[in-house]
Order: sequence, then structure tokens, then C-alpha cells
Amino acid sequence: MRKIYLFAVIFALLAGIATYFFVNSLQHNSAVTGVKEADVLIALQDIEKDTIVTPEMFEVIKLPVSSITYGTLVSAQDVNGFMATETIRKGEQVLASKLTDLREDDTGIESNGEYRLSYHLGEGKYAYTITVDSPGTYAVGWFLRAGDYINIYDLMADQAKNPILKNIPVLEVGTYSDLQTGIETTTYTVLTLSVTEEQIETLIEIGENMRIALVPYAEGAALTTVVTEPATDADGNIIKGIQEPETNVGMGELTTEPPTTAAAS
Repeated sequence: MRKIYLFAVIFALLAGIATYFFVNSLQHNSAVTGVKEADVLIALQDIEKDTIVTPEMFEVIKLPVSSITYGTLVSAQDVNGFMATETIRKGEQVLASKLTDLREDDTGIESNGEYRLSYHLGEGKYAYTITVDSPGTYAVGWFLRAGDYINIYDLMADQAKNPILKNIPVLEVGTYSDLQTGIETTTYTVLTLSVTEEQIETLIEIGENMRIALVPYAEGAALTTVVTEPATDADGNIIKGIQEPETNVGMGELTTEPPTTAAAS
């Protein structure tokens, strides 16, 4: 019986040694034959749809070029702050098609073809739509555009000559259907504003007594924009702003130079 156990141990050791040399041989052959590898981004956790992603959710690993899925990303920093449009599973290669940067093109429609106004609201802000049925009277002759700032007056107020609300951002002019045409909206009957709950109450009270004035952009932006320090990583390096993410496009055919870092910070 002891001999059987002894033979079993010997065979196990021989099998382990053979496996070791086999793996080393594969690595050696890969180096000799010049198998190309590249960095790819994988998910370190399940990322649900509509989640805003951060670099900590990903890791960069090396894979043979032939095994890289078309459109796989190569850098976590490039998609910092993007949003998942589909669920991404742990260990999955991260595809550019599953993330959106929420930017808008010149028509106001987001680059991935989807538009959700809620993505553009800051903390404590709400989208509130007002009717401007008489543009020549109180919608500034259809000159208002998304990104402008307005002052709002109450004709019935004791001090009607003074604005009751100042520097209110205009989120959109017209309706969602107007955006889908891809043509600039030049006439409209509604404005959608970015306001606080308290400002919504004021707008409700004003009602039809509202009048609007367009504010110089520099003045409105200066009073509503908060200047902050640039975001930095753990090493103090400035994190790049939102840009087109780098990808390994082409089912193994690299179109960008792989990053020099082995892992996302």
C-alpha cells in the first residue's frame, strides 16, 4: 500500500514539473514567434446600466492582439465620468459602445443618439418648462438659445423694474421633437430652465405676469459657474478631461499605440 502512495506522489511531482516546463515552453515560443499583445480595459466589478464610471472600476491587462474584441477601450482615465449605457460584467472587456460621454453635438443631440435632460442637471437643480406664447413680448424675439442666461421680471411686483430671478440658465428652447429634427430651433413656445425648488415656486407665483430679458453671456456664466481645482489621481497627476476614448479597434488590429502603464490608477 505504501508503494502505491509513493508512486502516486512521484507521478504527481512529475506531472507538476512537466506542466511547468510546458508553460515555460509556450511563453518562450510566444516570444520567439512574436505574438503581439496589447493593453485592454476590463471591468473589476459588475457595472449596472446608467452608472457613472470611475477609473477604480477598471483594470488594464495585456492580451494577445487576436483575442481583443472590436472596440475595446485601452485607458480608464479616458472614460472617467462617462456613463454605462449597458450592463458591463466583471472581467468583461470594456467596449466603447457601452459607454457614453454625455456630450452634445452642434444640433444639441448627444453623440450616441440618446438625449436625457436629467444628465445635465447639477445637484439641487431641476428642469422646469415655462410657456412663452408671445415671443415678441417676453421671449426676446426667439433669440434665446440653450446655454443662454435670462433675468425674469414680475409685472405685478412692487418693484417690477427689478428682476425677481437673475441669471437663470436656459437648458433648451422648444421641445424634444425639435431636437430630433437635427435642425436649429428658430421659433418656439416653451423654454426649459435649470432652477432650484425655491425658484420653481417663484415661477409658479409669477405665472402669466412674467417677462424675460437676455443676460450677456459673460455676466451670466461668471455668476453661475463654480471654479474648482482640476481633478488629480493618487500620484497628483491631472486627470484628462472628457475626450474621445482610445480603443483597440479592428478585431485584433491596433489603431492606437498601447499605453505604457500596465494598470489604471
